[in-house]
Amino acid sequence: MRRDGDSASEAARKEGLKLETFVRHARPALRRSGPGKPWRAVPEDQISALMTVLTEKGPVTAVVTNSRERRLLGQYDAALRTFRAGGDGAERALKAFEGKTVGGYTLITDAKLLIQLEEAGQLDFDTFYASFGARS
Repeated sequence: MRRDGDSASEAARKEGLKLETFVRHARPALRRSGPGKPWRAVPEDQISALMTVLTEKGPVTAVVTNSRERRLLGQYDAALRTFRAGGDGAERALKAFEGKTVGGYTLITDAKLLIQLEEAGQLDFDTFYASFGARS
């Protein structure tokens, strides 16, 4: 809803859910101005998710506590993939994340360390959303 500007009904339909079910599960990220008024997505939410964060020792599963950190990790992942592909401006893109943390872990922006992790096979994870049964 936040990204595409969909109504709650449209978002529920896209997910194959009834509106009531969608609202019940997404309630922390929704607001409305009064009874009977349309549901709107809040600008930022406090919904936690288990996500894979790259550390100096390789990927770990961490609890990411809000939409700002989830978005930041997604942007970092895109910059990391550009770096791995040898894209133009990749190191500069990574430097934008210098000193930023997600889930209590500082994002790695040092090219030498990233190359070491690449050579050790630690950058080969497919998704940064983790299941509840995942180990860290």
